[in-house]
Amino acid sequence: MSKKPLGKIITLFNQKGGVGKTTTTCQLAGTFGHRGYDVLVADLDAQQTAGAWLSRQGGANFPATLWTGYRYKESTAAELGKLVAKYDLIFVDCAPSVDQPNTWASLLVSDLALIPTKLSPADTDALPAALALAKKARQTSGLDYPVRVVATAFRKNRPDERMALDVVGKDKNFPEFPPLKEVLSDRVAYTRSMLYGTFVHRMPNAKDAIVEIDALADAVAALLKIPASKE
Repeated sequence: MSKKPLGKIITLFNQKGGVGKTTTTCQLAGTFGHRGYDVLVADLDAQQTAGAWLSRQGGANFPATLWTGYRYKESTAAELGKLVAKYDLIFVDCAPSVDQPNTWASLLVSDLALIPTKLSPADTDALPAALALAKKARQTSGLDYPVRVVATAFRKNRPDERMALDVVGKDKNFPEFPPLKEVLSDRVAYTRSMLYGTFVHRMPNAKDAIVEIDALADAVAALLKIPASKE
């Protein structure tokens, strides 16, 4: 008899667009699919960037199923509730806004929320709105799930970016939502893999990117309290 799916929902969202949200979603989904988990990517953004990513080459290069659920809006939570019975991990790629009803709905049923962000002033200025939404969702739902900020397109040689990440970690308004120490650097492999409808593990010359996304996936697994790979 096959084991019951884990049914974990990971919501990736932000107030601001262009922060690496879809890239983080698809790279994590591909990595966990590569590790043997049954993965669903729920694309809740009307732009359907994640959907286009997974659909290239007929979906043959990506180890996850796609669900385009942006039309469900307020009923998104109910639909996700049906899907958790079928999949181990559901990565939800939300539209770039904290006012979208399906973002709120997803946060109400999440097991983990990730807020990908770049570290320019315009990007970090948008973080409090996302953090406040996650805090409100946890209070409303009564679910004490972890919320973490994920630095993307990170440039380790930039002192201003290292300083910005440190400032995010010292936000006294949201001490329970720290940034992860695992980051995704500014690497071509992350975006280039989108052109082939795949993820970095299946790209040539992507060793450094693979090391990074594996470290982030390990951190996500630890937060979800699941094995890093499915047995």
